[in-house]
Amino acid sequence: MEFAVPSNLDRLGFILVAIGVTLLAASYRIGRVARAYSGRMENLLHLASQPIDPLELPAAAWPDLAGGGWQRLEWDGSWFGQPVAGTLGLAAPTKKATAAHVLGFDLASGDEVRLRLALVHADAWGEHRLFADHLARVFVLLLETRMHARTEALSAALAERARLSLYLQHDMRNQAQWVLWVSDDFAACETQDALLAAGRRLRDNAPLARERAERLIGALGKYPAVEQAARVDLRHATLHAARLAGVEPTLAGDATAWVAASLLARALDNLFTNLAGAWRETPGASPALQLRTVQDARMVMAELDFFCPWPPGIVPLAPEKVFEPFASGRPQGLGLGLYQARKSLREAGGDLQARPAAGGLSFLLRLPAQGP
Repeated sequence: MEFAVPSNLDRLGFILVAIGVTLLAASYRIGRVARAYSGRMENLLHLASQPIDPLELPAAAWPDLAGGGWQRLEWDGSWFGQPVAGTLGLAAPTKKATAAHVLGFDLASGDEVRLRLALVHADAWGEHRLFADHLARVFVLLLETRMHARTEALSAALAERARLSLYLQHDMRNQAQWVLWVSDDFAACETQDALLAAGRRLRDNAPLARERAERLIGALGKYPAVEQAARVDLRHATLHAARLAGVEPTLAGDATAWVAASLLARALDNLFTNLAGAWRETPGASPALQLRTVQDARMVMAELDFFCPWPPGIVPLAPEKVFEPFASGRPQGLGLGLYQARKSLREAGGDLQARPAAGGLSFLLRLPAQGP
């Protein structure tokens, strides 16, 4: 009997078939593993849309991490000055895990939040470990993103609070100056007629002063109200602000503006109180104002031309220093009034400009004349 001896070509064919079957089995197995991990990955990504606290994210993600073969997750660090630590999974790694794969991360967000994480996987290598690494890195990315969101929200809130405090500091100063002016007005009364006249001035100004005080109290609350823009009679608002500062200006023209009343009041208060004391003590040294409505290239604007005469003894600021924060021509001035007036008007869609004029400084206040 004769036996056929396989040729080299036949052997090569068997080898290729064996390799193909092996690759097919491996790809099928990897495909099954990948599909299982794909579901866990989708679960982790879904957590990104949930309102979960950063420190609660490990517990929320742990079922999917454990399903991917992670045996233990532990973390420790500092959370806004307080020590934090936690452990999920096995109390201690198994003998197999102690020689297996350990993945570590150091996370930080600003100066307030630092976390150190360690994950222990049952497999030191292989496709399970490879897919599990991707799960872990997505989880860490979610946690880090949530940490940054928390600290950035805090920074934004503190910055906004600082901005409001800057405004309120000067608003309270304006209110205190009004109280000083009323006190001096009454203290200077030497006759019954003078006392009666001071009482009338206080009666006329009291409603507006109360309105300013209520606005301050509201702004100092935990949740300050946001006032919406509305149509405002500029002539009426300007005269009220001037009389609250004890000043009788020369005012010509009429105009209306679309602005939040509190923003306009802050700007006008700062413009009038800046030199109100000197104007009251100097006969004939009062501001002259002109109201008008103009059409510019984009929209209809209300304008207030505000001429501020320099009273005797006042050292005028250089024009480039007029709106600079903390620059003041008065010894006790904060240097924030004109800066805040301009900023308030810009927030309202307008602007405040200044230019030198003979004997004083001329301001141009601009605001939208119509709503959106």
